[in-house]
Amino acid sequence: MGILDDIKVLELTSGLSGAFCAKLLADQGADTIKVEPPGWGDPARHEPPFIDGVPHPDRGTLFLAFNTNKRGVTLDLEQAAGRDLFLRLVQHADVVVESHPPGVLEQLGLDYPAMREANPGLVLTSITYFGQTGPYRNYRGSDLVAQALGGYLYAVTGSADRPPMGTTLEQMEITAARDGAIAIMATLLQRQQSGEGRHIDVSTMEAAVSTPSALIQPYSFTGRNPRRGAGDGNVIDGMHLPTKDGEVTLTTSGTGGRPMEVWAELLEEPRLLDAKFATRPLRLENWRELYDLVAPALTRWTNLDLMRETMARGLVIGLVQSPKQVVNSPHLKERGYFVELDHPETGALKYPGPGFLIDGVNPMDGSRPAPRLGEHNAEILGGELGLSTEELGLLRASRVI
Repeated sequence: MGILDDIKVLELTSGLSGAFCAKLLADQGADTIKVEPPGWGDPARHEPPFIDGVPHPDRGTLFLAFNTNKRGVTLDLEQAAGRDLFLRLVQHADVVVESHPPGVLEQLGLDYPAMREANPGLVLTSITYFGQTGPYRNYRGSDLVAQALGGYLYAVTGSADRPPMGTTLEQMEITAARDGAIAIMATLLQRQQSGEGRHIDVSTMEAAVSTPSALIQPYSFTGRNPRRGAGDGNVIDGMHLPTKDGEVTLTTSGTGGRPMEVWAELLEEPRLLDAKFATRPLRLENWRELYDLVAPALTRWTNLDLMRETMARGLVIGLVQSPKQVVNSPHLKERGYFVELDHPETGALKYPGPGFLIDGVNPMDGSRPAPRLGEHNAEILGGELGLSTEELGLLRASRVI
């Protein structure tokens, strides 16, 4: 039983952030209905890579990954009949998640006032790049644009002596999705007392600002303008270095103020005790000499042996694992992190769970795979809204569904 079993969500999105926000709710038990345009569906269905390399709307890995635990219907909101059916669904919903550009739903007659008239207790969550207000509200955006405007490229990724470097994948959109899910659950708690719905306005740019807030805030507090890391780093404080069979991330954390003594003993390299490596600023200043001492010593170790020995000494170290190693991690296997879901088009696939267990159980246990396009039209529009087989046939013929 999920913690949101009594919550019904309508998802009216395209792209990653809205889909992931709704997925976070669905994975906790919310009855989440994904509303897609008939014929083509969510554009994510057509994004490669595809399972087995076969292009198909039910084989796109992006869609499969971000739409678990949802039911699916098709509605053409450009047609009055489609809009009417959507508002009928709204009457029975607790939450709507949408990611259209500002003004689009208003043009369709499906903005927050229209939805609130249909359901005063509705929580509408709009996720856009710049929010519903402000001078940027109508600008087009992307994850990389949000990283740039949010200060992430300037303050976080890459080196100060090189051009800014963006992160791979849509990290800011994922952050915006998590912010949206948190806001939804908090608003649902508040609604238990007031009975009133709210309109949540999520900005991906603002999610990007919040991500490196520890670097943004020094300026807002002191006027100091921090930059991303300088040069090639300072080796033991956060560098990635090769071992005999892979790479590791090293730090000086966890050693109670004597990190270099511990590293010198482990690597059998007494020169690490030189005064010029005693503090973090000195290690940064003399990083090339430090690198020349540490890098050869590490190549004598395998990743797992080095991790066991360093952890036993209180050092903090991380193995740089490939996706294959992550999926086959014995630690994640013992915790039941990955779940296997059987999809009628792709067969069984392994999916990552959330970053937590509830009473020792992965909330995604017993989950359903992503819906096929319009898979639940008859179940939801017929069985739950009461449309007859003949009415569904007419709607299908007129391409409303």
